[in-house]
Amino acid sequence: MTGARRRGIVTQCDPELTVLTITNLDLSYPGHETLATVSWQVNRGDQVALLGRSGTGKSTLLSAIIQDSLAVTKDSERIAYLSQQPALLPWATAIENVLLGFKLRGDTQSPEATEQALNLLYQVELGTYAHRQVSLLSGGQKARIALARVLLEQSDLVLLDEPFAGLDRSTRIQIAALCQKLFASKTVILVTHDPRDAQDWLDTAMVLTTESIKGPYRLNDFASDRALIQALDGDL
Repeated sequence: MTGARRRGIVTQCDPELTVLTITNLDLSYPGHETLATVSWQVNRGDQVALLGRSGTGKSTLLSAIIQDSLAVTKDSERIAYLSQQPALLPWATAIENVLLGFKLRGDTQSPEATEQALNLLYQVELGTYAHRQVSLLSGGQKARIALARVLLEQSDLVLLDEPFAGLDRSTRIQIAALCQKLFASKTVILVTHDPRDAQDWLDTAMVLTTESIKGPYRLNDFASDRALIQALDGDL
């Protein structure tokens, strides 16, 4: 995303082709506290950290994008999604988990797809673990297998829902560095509670409050806890 800075907010210039448009999407549920109504445009190649307090509806927003809400318009039906939990089959091998999408969709698994899955495992530094049972691997290794599976989908739009949750700090830094390298050509929305997870990778942030989505901001504007708290409370 290109833009000019004004009062801590990034204003877009010459936007690229729009890949995602959200118009007046209500994140509220009947019988629960009122949440935000969201309008947001994401352009091809944008890579954005989506910040917000727990319960503001960040995961609900991603679900609406995936499930074709009437308030969401996309230029592609194929979206890669990675949740907080890698959702791997513990009894299957690493490469079987990378190829899981083919099995779930009932697609034919070609030799070319298997070769590509193996190449991706090497890209995430797990090629020698391709035929090892996932239950025998560490949390960081499982996260990298999930990344390889996302890449195999060859989707332009990638949604990451707190993929670093539960990992120690050094592993989070390593996974973020891999994301920066492997998703360089993708449009990415990264949901995270901690801006530090993305500061070495992403430049731009949006903030979801209980009223609306705000931004874009410079992610480094939230290097201080005070600035982050103000943004989460809707004071910026």
